[in-house]
Amino acid sequence: MIDIAIRAGAIVLENGGETYRTEAIVNKIAAALGAKTASSFVTPTVIQFSYTDDNDHYHSAIRRIKKRGVNLDKIALIDELTRRIEKKKKTYEPRVIESLLSRIDNSPVYKKPLVLVAAALSSFCFAFMFGGTLAEASAAFVIGFLLRLFLFYSQRRQFGSFSTSLLSGAITSVLTEFAFLLGFIPATEITLISVLMQVVPGLAIVNAIRDLIEGDLVSGAARLLDAFMVAAGLSVGAVFALYMFGLFDGAKGADVVAAVSTVGGGEVAAGTAVGAAVEPVVEVTAGAVSESVAESVAAPSIALSGAEALAQVGSMLLAALMAAVWGGGAAGFSSVYLHAKPLDIVIGAFCGAIGWFMFKVTGGDGASSYLAGAFTVAVLSEVLGASLKTPATVFLLPGLLPLVPGGGMFLTMRSAVNGFMTESLNYGYTTLFAAGSIALGIALASSGRRLLRLFGIKK
Repeated sequence: MIDIAIRAGAIVLENGGETYRTEAIVNKIAAALGAKTASSFVTPTVIQFSYTDDNDHYHSAIRRIKKRGVNLDKIALIDELTRRIEKKKKTYEPRVIESLLSRIDNSPVYKKPLVLVAAALSSFCFAFMFGGTLAEASAAFVIGFLLRLFLFYSQRRQFGSFSTSLLSGAITSVLTEFAFLLGFIPATEITLISVLMQVVPGLAIVNAIRDLIEGDLVSGAARLLDAFMVAAGLSVGAVFALYMFGLFDGAKGADVVAAVSTVGGGEVAAGTAVGAAVEPVVEVTAGAVSESVAESVAAPSIALSGAEALAQVGSMLLAALMAAVWGGGAAGFSSVYLHAKPLDIVIGAFCGAIGWFMFKVTGGDGASSYLAGAFTVAVLSEVLGASLKTPATVFLLPGLLPLVPGGGMFLTMRSAVNGFMTESLNYGYTTLFAAGSIALGIALASSGRRLLRLFGIKK
């Protein structure tokens, strides 16, 4: 019983599942197999489990978790197996359950060529989602392909989380700077963030939020700390390339403001030094591109006619729909390297598209937009998860990926490493509010699910 319960929990935890879900699965399997009482305490790196038998004797075990990755299909398979065991209880032979767990643990994943192309396409979609040009998206495709190739190598060599983040930031930044210096892209920011969305700790942030909502304060805090460490590694690695290419002149004390300036016609210019005239800026923050200075076009003093107002609304909705297409593409292709099954990839892409559409139509900036997008994705994930008998996490993680403040966290840490404390605080403030709004949206959806269950509505 101990071996089966802990192994099932370990598979969930090793493949990106939340700690509260791991605890629930361990306890349910033990109870179904005859435990009189079952209790578990799970952190991102440890599973502790104990139960009492019919004679009130205590049995306990502990298991250290060293392997960590993301495989949404395995989480769904363990959840399905748990429901089957819970339903049939002792009619399952322990050796049969062990065999099923082995099959799940060793289940095939997508082939490397497919994952490489999907990762590159996700970076391509992120670039357009952030308002980039075709040149920036193409550069993101190539660099995203090379980054995923390095991630395969680092996984095989077991570099460790921080070392992988450090080298990922350095490789991405070096390749992006090369593309900029060779004239392939007009600026580095959008391409850099679009590629790093593969490795920014967005999923860790989502899991931390869900753990905190479920009351797992230790696990939630640990995951948030892990997310900041990953962001710090990416930032230090990225800054290395900036120093390498001489973008920072330490001897003269010249400050460089990393900004992406919008110029007429939607073209993007490179960052400007302090003292230069700064055009209206589009900051690549927490997974969104938001206007930070002023509207580039002043509101007309003459009231619009009904037809003009309708055309303006139609234009806004069309722009939001186009953005939703790229958001859905980014979520769907990301689901491939998160190893979701084909149907879940389509649903994850749909959730990502709807969430990003809600974000854009509600303004595309500020707490209310993040709240609307996250709440929409969370509700869709809960409804579809209940309908398809699949953990909502399988749809929630890719669906929230365009919204999660991984990019904002990266920029916060990078600005701090560079010594731009004011800029770092601004990014950090924006990121914190974005994460809080996303957390509130998820909490509202989860609370609604619990309220329905309290009133006896289970389906």
